[in-house]
Amino acid sequence: MSAKVVNELQEQAWHAFQRDLPQLYAERPGQWVAYQGDQTRGFSREKHLLYRQCLDQGLQRDEFVVFCVEPLETEISFAS
Repeated sequence: MSAKVVNELQEQAWHAFQRDLPQLYAERPGQWVAYQGDQTRGFSREKHLLYRQCLDQGLQRDEFVVFCVEPLETEISFAS
């Protein structure tokens, strides 16, 4: 897979994660989610198990991205 395709998949994954985060956080806070492009490929409470799940699906390591379902740093506000 070319570097350009890998970069595009990763960018799509990031945008999909941002799009889905409010619902994911409501349903699966603290879990891990894997994306291949803009499609979710799995969830797990353990990061390493999610990697194994994706690899078992036949995905190569550079074909998916794993994120933790937690608020983005820019969404965290502190009470003053």
